[in-house]
Amino acid sequence: MNPRPSKVDFAAPYDKLYTPEVGSWTKEKYRLFWCYADLFATSMKDKWDQRVYVDLFAGAGHVRVGENGPYLRGTPLLALRVVHPFDWYVFCDQDPNCISALRKRVERLRPSAEVRYVPGDVNHITSQLVKAMPPLGSGKKVLAFCFADPFRLRDLHFTTIRALAQRYMDFMVLIPAMDPRRNEATYLDPSSDVVDLFVGTPAWREEWGNKQNAMTFDTFVAEFFSGQISHLGYTHGGLQDSLLVRSTEKNLPLYRLGFYSRHELGKRFWKEARRYSNPQMDLL
Repeated sequence: MNPRPSKVDFAAPYDKLYTPEVGSWTKEKYRLFWCYADLFATSMKDKWDQRVYVDLFAGAGHVRVGENGPYLRGTPLLALRVVHPFDWYVFCDQDPNCISALRKRVERLRPSAEVRYVPGDVNHITSQLVKAMPPLGSGKKVLAFCFADPFRLRDLHFTTIRALAQRYMDFMVLIPAMDPRRNEATYLDPSSDVVDLFVGTPAWREEWGNKQNAMTFDTFVAEFFSGQISHLGYTHGGLQDSLLVRSTEKNLPLYRLGFYSRHELGKRFWKEARRYSNPQMDLL
């Protein structure tokens, strides 16, 4: 029997705490995230000693769609609300306002949850992130699911992914599309190292020279990034299985949600998550 995610209410109450604004397309991202997180947490609960959720850009726990739109639960609180909760949570954000609000919301929602907060720039505190995860022991199996939601390419370095990939971990990564489209000339300038850091090597420049007539720059960056992750032993997912999210107003490409797993089960969950995150499916 194929797994199926449980129903969820994305709506969040107004609680007077700090709440960032997001675009109208955010709920599409949250639907896919929820479907995968719930399938992952439920299906792995009897197969691993501990299941860990890692959120690299956790935010404040709640968001608001525009200035006057609805309030929604963000990925940290959605991960806390899966039917079979993770055994351990690691939340990182460099905005102290986000960390403060997130702490209070987590304490209200699940005060007994095993949560570690790691404030700061994720690319500069990677060792602290790894230490915040449950320690490995003899015969102790720990599996993690990491969600990375950078706003721009410069916000995520491949060295961070590489360090976390030393653990057994699935990744869902938001790969910006609008950012490299708008800043293509800037990023192609030899003085810029933004793409170098995002994909982990300056070797992308030579490959782009061979492919620039065959694809857009944002597609190339996503493809190269996915190829780099495959070198870490991730055999399932990648650009071919990513979801391209477009803006509501002008239908412009905003970002791709890429998925990466070392196990065939991960691909199965991703396939089911893609299926059930269709807005026509009843998840509310």
